[in-house]
Amino acid sequence: MADAVVNQNREMVSNEAGVFAQAGSLASQVSRVYNQPAFQRSLPTFVALAVAVVGLGAYLWAQQPSRTTLYAGLPEAEKSRVLDALTNSGVSVTLDPVTGDVLVPTANYHSSRMTLAAQGLPATAATGYEQLDSIQMGSSRSVEAARLKQSQELELARSISEIDMVINARVHLALPDKEVFVRQQAEPTASVFLQLARGRSLGRSKVDAITHLVSASIPNLSKENVSVVDQNGNLLSSSNGSVEARLSDAQLEHRIRLEDIYRNRVKSLLTPIVGAGNINAQINLDIDFTRSEVTEEVVDPNGNALRSEQNSSDKTMAAEAKGIPGAVANTPPPPANLNTARSAGGGIGGELRSQSTSEVKNYEVSRTVSSTVNPTNIIRKINAAVLVRERSIMDPETGLPTTQKMTEGELLQIEKLVADAVGIDKERGDSLTVSSAPFIDELTGGVKIQWFEKPYMRSIINQAGFVLILAIVILGVVRPLLSRVLIPVSVPGMSGTSASEDEIDIDQIEVGEGESLEDIKAKLKPKKASISAEMLDTANTYDDKVAVIRMIVSDEAGRVSNVFKSMMSRDIG
Repeated sequence: MADAVVNQNREMVSNEAGVFAQAGSLASQVSRVYNQPAFQRSLPTFVALAVAVVGLGAYLWAQQPSRTTLYAGLPEAEKSRVLDALTNSGVSVTLDPVTGDVLVPTANYHSSRMTLAAQGLPATAATGYEQLDSIQMGSSRSVEAARLKQSQELELARSISEIDMVINARVHLALPDKEVFVRQQAEPTASVFLQLARGRSLGRSKVDAITHLVSASIPNLSKENVSVVDQNGNLLSSSNGSVEARLSDAQLEHRIRLEDIYRNRVKSLLTPIVGAGNINAQINLDIDFTRSEVTEEVVDPNGNALRSEQNSSDKTMAAEAKGIPGAVANTPPPPANLNTARSAGGGIGGELRSQSTSEVKNYEVSRTVSSTVNPTNIIRKINAAVLVRERSIMDPETGLPTTQKMTEGELLQIEKLVADAVGIDKERGDSLTVSSAPFIDELTGGVKIQWFEKPYMRSIINQAGFVLILAIVILGVVRPLLSRVLIPVSVPGMSGTSASEDEIDIDQIEVGEGESLEDIKAKLKPKKASISAEMLDTANTYDDKVAVIRMIVSDEAGRVSNVFKSMMSRDIG
């Protein structure tokens, strides 16, 4: 057992050693190839080609247009049909590598949707209330409610998408189930997701319109329970704000609207007098938005009116004889008093015992009850300022255009007109200022715009990148290749020489009288080109410079030895 373990360890060690040996051999081969002169000379060419390829790819990527999502969440089958239809129509369509959504250039968004709609694509796209026709018989109430809720969401999203600046919209409804008790019934809520056009934003009025549209489409849905969000995650609706905040915003909008009305009134009044563009007015209104209600009750003591009257009368007479005739009555006999008065009927039927009479009259005091609601949005104070351009006239002395100030009478006339137009009341504390001054038509210094903010800088940068890529290719690839082709192999680092210059034409050699064979051989021997130190500046690589130095030493060995001797003597001395 121990031997087997030892052998296994040895095999592992040997395998690891083999791996390291292979890695070492591979590294040595790479180093050998890298150290070769031919590879080092061609390395700049490869680097230049790689830089050129990368630059060309960056340039092509910069030329790609901006894209937007055409359809999101499509099934794979429908996605393939949409891609085929758009490709056949000549639209550059791609897929988002993260979400898989269909992307098209922003300029082709609407045309692509129209093209697909003409072909009935995508077939599974939401259709709103039309999908209620596909509900099968026997479906449960929960399925029907879910399908109805989905249809409402799709229809609301379709309506919101028709608004300007809205590319796409999605609506989410939260409709609670009905409860038996009203106190336990929850309120419905809604959320609206908007995809706006690039660089566009929705105003407050359009956001309120979307909120009213959703709240009016769902029963018992209040505007405060509707939230509107854009694609950047910004909350556009202010439904969660307090009542005071919304009231303050409304008051501010009312004040700005009134100030604009007053300002336009002043400009329209004075434009025929001073000319268009020669007047500027600002109006500041102090508005009282307090709302009050007064109830008053006034009592008039002199004005009395009979409200009710009550009369009562009480009479008591003697009791009549009762009982059985011939029997003694149950009542005791009256006292024996002599009474000669007779009854009203003329008989002795009874005696008048008592008589009472009462009369009650109630009077109502006159009073007046009045309820008065004081008007709101009352203008308490107006502050106005009007600036008029000075007249432009020609100076008769210099012949140059100059300005002329307005007279006090003209300013006073304009002040009266403005005061009557806006309703200036001095007793209320209103103020009005009218003055004249020259207007600046052109800025002397100009507006400094950064270079990267100019609209045409994108195209310039693209063109500059393309030119840079061409320069890299020419200087890094073409120029080294041409220099190696033009430089002769026999004399490295020398330019402008060729082998044909060393060849001697035999027809041009003249043989004189008395010349020996050695003289003729000397004439036939090719002359060497002159080597100078200036050739070191024309050498491209280190090897070429070394070759030039060697040639100089071989041709002028004496001068080189003298130079070295002088250097050695200087160092020794």
